Amino acid sequence: MYPKVNQKIVIEIPDKDLICHSMVAEVSDDEILISQPMDQDPVGLFPEGTSIAVSFTVDDNKYQFKTKILGRKRERISLFRITKPQENQIQKIQLRENFRVETTIRLKIDEMELHTINISAGGLLFSCTFEMDLKEGEELSGTIFIPDSSPISFKGVIKRIRVLENNVKHVAMQFTVLDRKDESKIVQFCFQKQRQMRMKR
Repeated sequence: MYPKVNQKIVIEIPDKDLICHSMVAEVSDDEILISQPMDQDPVGLFPEGTSIAVSFTVDDNKYQFKTKILGRKRERISLFRITKPQENQIQKIQLRENFRVETTIRLKIDEMELHTINISAGGLLFSCTFEMDLKEGEELSGTIFIPDSSPISFKGVIKRIRVLENNVKHVAMQFTVLDRKDESKIVQFCFQKQRQMRMKR
C-alpha cells in the first residue's frame, strides 16, 4: 500500500521534534518525490541523509513508513527525493494510539474555563461539572491554549458523555472545523509529549 500521486502526507523528523505536511508528486520503482512542506520553511529542513517517518491515510486507515531524504530534484518546482520502502516496511497504525496523549491543557467553551484530559489531532476529552448542560451530538466551538503557542480556535461535535461521581462529567469531542496549521500545532505538541513520556520511562 503506497501513497498515491497528489496524496497528502505527514512527515515527522524525530531528530528535530518536528512535524510538517507535504504531498506526493511522483512514485517510481525505487524512490518517491514529495513537494516542499506546506507549513514549514524548507530551507535547511531536509538535508540529504535526513531520516524521516512518512504517514498517510487511506479509507480511514493510517499507514506509516521510515525513509531517508535522497536529495532534491529541481524541475518547475523543487521536489524532495525519498527512498521508496518495500511494501512489507509500511505499517498500519491506529490514529488514536499514535497521537492521543494524556495532558491537562486550558480550554474555553462558551466562556467556560475547562481543562482537557487528553488530546489528539482528531479531538479531545475534557471534564466539566453537571451544571454545564451538554448532549451527545451537540456542536461546540471554543479555544485551546497549548503552551508556547497562539490560541487555537475550533468547532467540534460531542461524541460521548460519561457521568462520574463528585458532580463531574467526561466529554469526548471530535473536531469538525480546525485549521490545518492549528492541526499541525496539536500534532507536534502530542509528538513532543509522547517523546517526553518515552524518555521518562
